[in-house]
Amino acid sequence: MIKTFVTKEVRESQQYAPHFKRLRILGMRFDAKYIAIILSLPFLIGSLFSFINTHLSVNAWILSGYIFIISFIFISILIGNYFYFKTYQNYYDIFMFGLKEDDTQAVLKNIYEDYPVIKMLFLCLILAYLPASFSYYATQNQVFSFSDSIFILILVYFMTFLGIAFLARGTIRSLPLGKSHVQISTLAILNKMVPNGIVAMEWAFKDRKREITFEPVDLETGRALMQVALQKDSLLDSVPPSDYLAKTRPNVVLALMESFAMNCLVLDDPIHNDLLGKLRPFYENSFTFKRFLSSSSGTAPSLAYLYFNSPIQNISQSIAQKTPLAHTPFLAYKKQGYKTIFITSGNIMWRNLGNYLPLQGVDEIYDQSHIIDIFPEARKTLSYWGIADEFAFALAEKCLLENDEPVFINILTITNHPPYQVPNHYQTLPIQPNLLEKRFGKNHEERSNMLSTFQYASNALGQFMQNITQSAVKNKTILAATGDHHVRSLSANLPEQYFIAHAVPFILHIPDEIQQNLNITFDPKRIGSHKDIMPTLYAVSLSDIEYWNLGGQNLLAPSVNDHYNFAYNEQIWADHHGVICHSDNLTKYTWKDDMLVADETHLSTTEETNKINAYKKLLFWQINFQVKGSN
Repeated sequence: MIKTFVTKEVRESQQYAPHFKRLRILGMRFDAKYIAIILSLPFLIGSLFSFINTHLSVNAWILSGYIFIISFIFISILIGNYFYFKTYQNYYDIFMFGLKEDDTQAVLKNIYEDYPVIKMLFLCLILAYLPASFSYYATQNQVFSFSDSIFILILVYFMTFLGIAFLARGTIRSLPLGKSHVQISTLAILNKMVPNGIVAMEWAFKDRKREITFEPVDLETGRALMQVALQKDSLLDSVPPSDYLAKTRPNVVLALMESFAMNCLVLDDPIHNDLLGKLRPFYENSFTFKRFLSSSSGTAPSLAYLYFNSPIQNISQSIAQKTPLAHTPFLAYKKQGYKTIFITSGNIMWRNLGNYLPLQGVDEIYDQSHIIDIFPEARKTLSYWGIADEFAFALAEKCLLENDEPVFINILTITNHPPYQVPNHYQTLPIQPNLLEKRFGKNHEERSNMLSTFQYASNALGQFMQNITQSAVKNKTILAATGDHHVRSLSANLPEQYFIAHAVPFILHIPDEIQQNLNITFDPKRIGSHKDIMPTLYAVSLSDIEYWNLGGQNLLAPSVNDHYNFAYNEQIWADHHGVICHSDNLTKYTWKDDMLVADETHLSTTEETNKINAYKKLLFWQINFQVKGSN
């Protein structure tokens, strides 16, 4: 497959030699994983037979028969994967189920006419017969009998058991070997060479289970929902022309920070419990919105809302995983001549993002493997979920300084995540773990680790922002950051802290030179959520563009759009009247102060209820429209 599908230039390039090495090693690990799984059944059966006085011929026939059937099926799958790749430029994926969903007879006829089915069938039979006949001969003639010592036999038995278990898992420290491990290169074609057909087919079946059904929608239904939810007839909005922005085209960086949340930041104290580190000057002096909600309580759904306008968190793994969306933030910037870049300190194959993001307008993608290639010292910080965030920021800084064209950079951080580990070289600033007593963790060490990791991630962001604001691109780079969701497992005083429990900050640094040429009004008490991030960034960086808007507004605009003046999270809805918990029943709480709510109250009008319900339906209507269109 490498020889057929990877160009000779790439195969012979010294630049990609380390990538091929990783490819072959990881490929062998996947092979070993499934070989171990295949052999686990005869190993267990053989163990049972050791206690039963069965004839060697019976054992030999059972084992060889099993090996023949499994070999035939799996070799057929492997060969089929080659031809599938030749047709679809990808290993087996969810679209292989088209055999069932399309005209099955026509598809089978097409396969028979286009591929050497009969020849391959005979080849599979021969290749399956060889190991089956060998296993029969070896069992019948006890080829591998080597000792009569019961101690040695027991030792070999347990070593074999442990070996099979280890190979079947494929890893020691991280999650079991799987799809999240295949990103070994910056070239997508090399990543696609890693899994064998068995692996790919297993992934396809798992994706199938997660499949979401998308259907064409009715346009009149959509317009009715828009009217009730947003008082508009179209989801397309525009940014007015700006001669200054059209000429300047500032760089834009947006960091989606793991668990960077207000439910922990309310405990920040610069002297005794410093949770910001070098981020403090930017947090206190930039445009920082604290009355701000994340889209969801998870990274994947928040990312899907923010970048794909999708309330379906696994859209990148669904039947729509190969469907380019007409409107994404990446495309909005790309159409204006920006290079679009996505960087994560984790693994880009998480949620199939490595394959999905390029379809949505991302030019360059980097994850932990690529960052380690560029900054080898990052390998020392590799943990269960990825590498230390500081190296993702270092790569972003490198991209900003080395690109002559404007760039739109998106960073997904990972460090501030259980099991909460900071790099060994990081010197923690003062923290007070006792503040979390009875609210988080089992002991002092666990609470200390969480606060230290939160501080480290904030400090890494602050160091990056400091570096950029002191660099050659300081006057033409807009920096933004928000959290993906609240700090999990940190108890809240409900209902008083309903809003804080879902709040994340939104920090926006705009160079003075750009500010002076824009009409900016900053109200730190303005309410917002993830839906408002891109409209705000568009307004301060782009000129004369059209974009998809789900009720977001420019938070720095001189006036407020009353119809868009709300914050949305999958659990709660907030506006100037109060906070409404809408995940089950609609329960409303009035404001006690800027962040806390008072006792429960009645919804004032049916208009509130209708608006919330219509907005939630609109979210699903529009993603179906983007994927399947209208009927």
